[in-house]
Amino acid sequence: MNRLVVAGLTALLLCLALLVPDLAAAALPAAPPPIALRGEEGATLARGEVVVRYGGSAGETVAIADVKASPAAVMAAVLDLPARKRDIAALKTLEVYRKEPTIIGARWEAGMGPYVLSFHVLYEFDIAKGWCVYGLDSSRPNDLQSTAGSYQAYPIEGGTRLVYRAKADPSSPLPDWAKKRVAFSSAVEMVSGMKRRAEAKP
Repeated sequence: MNRLVVAGLTALLLCLALLVPDLAAAALPAAPPPIALRGEEGATLARGEVVVRYGGSAGETVAIADVKASPAAVMAAVLDLPARKRDIAALKTLEVYRKEPTIIGARWEAGMGPYVLSFHVLYEFDIAKGWCVYGLDSSRPNDLQSTAGSYQAYPIEGGTRLVYRAKADPSSPLPDWAKKRVAFSSAVEMVSGMKRRAEAKP
């Protein structure tokens, strides 16, 4: 497989928070405190837009959206895995192979043109706490490396703040400008879809 194509796919999936550490044996970590906004971020959120902070080659990219819905409705949108195929063009196939009250296991295929990568993800969540982390299922084959990520939903005046976090893979061969472009567009695409679905719920 072409190395640049693989690198591009890997960077895209990193930014979609589909690549994460192995959670097979890990307990759900505590959620961080509410995020502090910077500068004009409050005004951006008030306009209904998504804020993205790009963390660089070895940092953490963060996307923030204010949603006019309850935290439970936002978490339902986060865990609506089939909807991600509609939001993200690179996602081709989804197979849910494990479904428990606090864990979902999903096999994804993603690709660009004829190149397809397959990977298995465990999502561990606590809906009441508005918190979800996820990671590669090491008991199954994966074409991808790992990184960290999470979704957090907590109440604010008028609705819920959704915060998505994903750490970059410093070993990625893509130049920083390309990783930044992919990180920004993919985060906006995904978080906007979750916001739209949550606000559409009655």
